[in-house]
Amino acid sequence: MSAYLKDCFIPYHTIGVDELEEINRELLAVLSDLENKQEPEKAILVYTLRYDGMGIIRHDFREIKDCFERAGTIERLVLELVSARQLHNNMGKKIQLWFESLDPGRCQLVVTDDDEQWVDNMYKRLSARLLHYKNHNWVLRHSLAELFIQLLGVVAGFSACLILARLFAPYIKVQHSFFILLIGLFLIFSNLWTFILVMIGKARDKFWPATSFKQKPLGILGQSLVGFFITGGIGWLFRWAWQLLERAGSIATGQTAF
Repeated sequence: MSAYLKDCFIPYHTIGVDELEEINRELLAVLSDLENKQEPEKAILVYTLRYDGMGIIRHDFREIKDCFERAGTIERLVLELVSARQLHNNMGKKIQLWFESLDPGRCQLVVTDDDEQWVDNMYKRLSARLLHYKNHNWVLRHSLAELFIQLLGVVAGFSACLILARLFAPYIKVQHSFFILLIGLFLIFSNLWTFILVMIGKARDKFWPATSFKQKPLGILGQSLVGFFITGGIGWLFRWAWQLLERAGSIATGQTAF
């Protein structure tokens, strides 16, 4: 196998038709350099595209571009430059750019060869190209964002349970109906929360994927506005619930009007 390798993870990029063409031109330039040097080296370009539940592997970029433009949902895009030596005995030059929409851990740039200088040059060249395509989807996919969503969801759910318990308690003609309803509603919410989290995850994957294909993701400003409105709404809900908590004793005994 090749003696040298440089690789890195490349999640959180936006790849549209223009970006796809630019990366392809970059690889074609590398291919041309290999074929026109003093000792020409044969290599091929291989494109893999998975979209709408199916996948294709082609050597013709035009076919890939046409499918890319027609696709409804793109799941994976892989562009490779592979030398003849790499194909025959797993030695020689290889460049791989792997973009995945849902799994950031599979998005990779890999460069291998027996020539250390070539590996280093190609790695820097392609890394510089990819810098132009970076987006900020990592903000919504960071572990701290997941913790924030978890805490915010629990606070919002408990607040909603408090408010619903206060609204329906007068219609339940049993002692301490407010607390009985509160406990029952929170138990229901705790069982629904797992399903809600799955739906939140699907929404995140749709609007803030690991790689955004064809569509421009929300920028920092857009994400900040979305976060502001969601947090503001939950904050208002929490303030209402906090007022109910402060009067929980009198509400439970029916001494305070809402």
